Amino acid sequence: MESTTNSPTTTIEIQSHEAEELWAAIGKLVGSRDLETLTPDEFVDQALEVNSLLPAALRRQVIGYRRYAPEGDVILLRGLLPDSAELPATATAPYAPPPPGPAQHASLLLAAVTVMLGEPFNYASLYKGRIVQNMVPVRKMEFTQTSQSSTGMLDWHCEDSFREDRCDYAGLLCLRGDPSAASKYAQVKDIDLSSDRIAVLRQPRYHVRPDPAHVLPDDVPMRPLAILSGSEASPEIAYDTHHLEPVDEADVEAAEALRELGVALDKAAISHVMEKGDLLIFDNKRVVHARTPFTARFDGTDRWLMRTMICGSALTFRRWGTRVPE
Repeated sequence: MESTTNSPTTTIEIQSHEAEELWAAIGKLVGSRDLETLTPDEFVDQALEVNSLLPAALRRQVIGYRRYAPEGDVILLRGLLPDSAELPATATAPYAPPPPGPAQHASLLLAAVTVMLGEPFNYASLYKGRIVQNMVPVRKMEFTQTSQSSTGMLDWHCEDSFREDRCDYAGLLCLRGDPSAASKYAQVKDIDLSSDRIAVLRQPRYHVRPDPAHVLPDDVPMRPLAILSGSEASPEIAYDTHHLEPVDEADVEAAEALRELGVALDKAAISHVMEKGDLLIFDNKRVVHARTPFTARFDGTDRWLMRTMICGSALTFRRWGTRVPE
């Protein structure tokens, strides 16, 4: 698992005329309807209709990423929202419903792209179970290790490592950017660690606390896990800087391996400042991500990303029996 260069990010540029045509087609399809009246399943069904409107080249490349990840475990789509898209004030909470119009159209577009990777979903315990959530700064949450932070660094993590059924992919669509807030990500196949450290990280000598963004009972046990898993050629990772630790406090070897992993992730990091219309999609089993600090103004012009999580396993999705599992 030694690497001297970081894996490239597959970047897909959407032409401005394609974005304008797609945006107009979504507006025509939705009309004056309020998408908030749809159930989660109905919303995804609507997203599937929009999927057929996407440029053919875009669809081929996203499906190629899902099947082969030819250039790495991260894909960046640029220019997905046209310049003419007049968005409302930034949402004030992760679970705040977008008003009818452009914000709802953007959420539908996000789902329309990511549905090619599997089934969009969310947990009932997270942000009121919304299929598309707002990644926005919230007052008094500036220094938390959640998507509601701003002034503080949001450190390395995978989405919901405390769950065995965590999402396979996540997609982040930028509606409004901030030049100070860089999205950082590192692919586990790029980390440079000794074979001895890797062997330790592949053993179930760690446990992870639940993500504080979830509304859960206080007595949820920590999940035991190996941090690294999967094949040597295609390794997987479960990671959270602040909620992961050795099961045995006296396990110095496990603690040191964890510390060195953090250093290796920093060295493997790639940064990207999200701009309006950027859609960043990453494999949540093979990529960790973070975000640099920025100053929130709370005046309606703050950074605003929309996120959806994807279950890539039809078997897992059917076992849940719902798009919003407990």
